Formats: sequence, structure tokens, C-alpha cells
Amino acid sequence: MIDPGYKSEPEDKIEKSPAWLVSMGDVTALMLTFFVMLFSMSYVKSERWDEIISLLNRATEPSEIQKPIPTSERAIPSVEVLPGLSTDYLHRILQEKLSRDPILASARITPLEGQVVISLPSDVLFASGSVQLGDEALAAVRELAGVLAQVGNQAEIVGHTDPLPPPEGSYPSNWDLSLARALRVANSLTEAGYRGRFAAIGMGDSRFRHLDPSLPEERRYELARRVDVVLRSEAGGQ
Repeated sequence: MIDPGYKSEPEDKIEKSPAWLVSMGDVTALMLTFFVMLFSMSYVKSERWDEIISLLNRATEPSEIQKPIPTSERAIPSVEVLPGLSTDYLHRILQEKLSRDPILASARITPLEGQVVISLPSDVLFASGSVQLGDEALAAVRELAGVLAQVGNQAEIVGHTDPLPPPEGSYPSNWDLSLARALRVANSLTEAGYRGRFAAIGMGDSRFRHLDPSLPEERRYELARRVDVVLRSEAGGQ
């Protein structure tokens, strides 16, 4: 029941809130809502986090069923290389065996790491610019074939020349001449009864610069003209 003595204040006399206060209240409410949303987004329940980690682990570590299964055998089998006579022993036995022949005695025997090199001077084997072996040279190659058959190490025949071009009309290049001489020695070894397998290689004058530059030039040219029989530490026939 309304008191009959109550008199309401005129509307124009009621004190209203200033407009800026209303705006500030709205902004404060919006900011509060914004920070509540940020907090809710940054919070992850522990059980949900564990579930996410478990899914990631399964994705990065495929199961046995997912692993690819090879459809064919692609493994390369290992190759066992049988050793031959030691290079130290080869050096000693070659010096003894080759010294018995007048031509082979002029050969230089050089022990290197994993190989022994028999350098046969081309001047005593071939005429200038030729690949034909004389009678004495053929006899020396036969003697060498018997020695190589006894040691049984892997062999290579490598021809070398000096830097001077071959005589005109003989071979087009030093490489051709060195290869032809290496092949001639290799074929002669086979004809003499040597049954080992070897490669014949022509090097031309590509190794001339490796000779000792302090030697007289004539001596360097003489050493450059040669056919090398390279015996490796592996057994032949592999």
C-alpha cells in the first residue's frame, strides 16, 4: 500500500549516472570476458594431454603391421679375398729368381704398399717404336712366366713411355704404343704357359712427372720407357 503522504521526486530532479561510467562498465565486462576465454583456452586437462601425447607417439612410431616388408632379397653378399704371398717375401724371391737371367737382372724391383712392381726396361725388350720382342727378350719373358706361376699373386701389366712422340708412321700416340707393348708382354706370358689372369694397361707418358726430377734428363727418359709387372698382395684367379 502506498503511503498517501509519499511524494515522488520529479524525473528531472533524479541524479543519473554519467555516460562515461556506463561505457567504462561495458569495457570492463568485455575485458573480463576476454581474459576468461584466454584462461580457458590455455588450460588443458592432464588426462586429455596424455591422450594427445599417446596419439603422437603412435603416429611417429609405426607398429609392426605398418612397417614395410621387403618383397625381394637385395642384400649384397660379402666377398672374401684370399691373400697371396706377402710383398716382403715376393721382393726377396723375385730378386733371387730374376737375377739368373741377363735381361731380367736389369729389371728394377720396387716394393710398395700392398704390391711389388717389376719394371722391365723397354730398351732391352723392344726396338725403338716397336712392339716385337727379340729372341733374348722372349726367353726372358718365358723365364718370368715360370716365376709368376710359382708365386701365384694377382698380376697386372702396365706399359709406359717417355714424353717424346712415337716414330712417325708407327703409332698415333704414346698411349697406343704403351698399350701395345703391355699387350705384347701379356700375350707372351700366356704363350709361355702362364695361366694367371691379369689386366693389360697403357699409361703412355702420364707417369713421367713422378720420376725423380733431380736425375739427369736422359736417365729419366730411360726409366720412363718400361713395362711394369705389378704383383698385388691378393692371390690370383679371384
